[in-house]
Amino acid sequence: MDTILHPIMWLISWVMYGIHSALTAIGMQGGAGPAWVLSILGLTVTVRLIVLPLYNKQIRASRETQLLQPEIQKIQKKYKGKKDPISQQRQQEELTALYKKHGTSPFSSCLPALVQMPILFALYRVLYAFPQIAAGNKDALGPITREVAQNFQHSTIFGAPLSASFSDPGQGNQTTVRIVAAVLVLIMSASMFYTQRQLTMKNMPENAMDPNNPAFKTQKYMMYGMPVIYLFSGVAFQIGVLVYWVFGNLWTIGQQSWFIRTNPTPGSRAYREREARIRRKRLRQGMTEEEIDQLEAEEQRGGQRQQPLGKARSKKAAQKSVSAVAENVEEQTEVPTEVRGKDGLTDAERARKRYERRQAERARSRAKAQARQKKAQQNKKQRNF
Repeated sequence: MDTILHPIMWLISWVMYGIHSALTAIGMQGGAGPAWVLSILGLTVTVRLIVLPLYNKQIRASRETQLLQPEIQKIQKKYKGKKDPISQQRQQEELTALYKKHGTSPFSSCLPALVQMPILFALYRVLYAFPQIAAGNKDALGPITREVAQNFQHSTIFGAPLSASFSDPGQGNQTTVRIVAAVLVLIMSASMFYTQRQLTMKNMPENAMDPNNPAFKTQKYMMYGMPVIYLFSGVAFQIGVLVYWVFGNLWTIGQQSWFIRTNPTPGSRAYREREARIRRKRLRQGMTEEEIDQLEAEEQRGGQRQQPLGKARSKKAAQKSVSAVAENVEEQTEVPTEVRGKDGLTDAERARKRYERRQAERARSRAKAQARQKKAQQNKKQRNF
């Protein structure tokens, strides 16, 4: 295992050592101390930033897969009960064509996990090697010499050594180590459950939350199953690995909350909440309910429309327009004379008259329509009697 993971272990050792050196350079205590805890947090941030593009791709792929569930179910229903090889092959070909058409894949959501798992295993092996390097039973790992490993061995978080675990508390205070490890495992499992619940319950469209939907079933099993698995397996992880995992889960919660808030899946609860926030914002800007409804209808149709300005913004825009006209007038050295037609009017005056005439016609049409409506209501009342 160490032979396969050695390049990643070597890289992790250099990242942690580099972050530790940078922290001590700005004044933190060298040797054993909290700088090693912060180096693990720094390693977490580094890894998360590296997999950020993959994470965004995972969220988009997951959302596209959720939106495709009705079409996927149609294909599955089409071939339901057909177990012959030809039908199975055709079903797979149709599903592959559907995923290709929408630029997604059922395996895209696994990319960040596939990238992070080797890093997590390598970190586990690095922390496992620290006691052996400190005792001189193992050669140095990159910059991690015997002296550096001994300093790491004496670094603690809440009194628990970073290389200790719940199942192997080492020579320190076993009660303290196990309490700290148990609390970190509980936080790790709870945060993992919350991240899965965010994706499943808040960012999944209602039409995909069918109990018979295989994707929804899988998401639900993961939401409840994965935290339980890590709740029991976490007792074997070192405190340093648990710190990495807990901080990584908290980072994921913040990152995922931002992504769901700004780019939710259409039809999900997060999408409805975003639409309500946008509506309240437009109301504060001075838009009427009718203008908002019209704008939302055009946005749903995919049309491009310039957003109406509120009263304050309209006034500011008008002031800018007047200032711009005044500046242009000042810059002009010669003012062109107004050209009047045979009717004695300029183009602007003629346009103004046309506008007033159209407004008068519209007013007469509205008055006639109101009169007809009033007469129809009176006739209806008479028929009722």
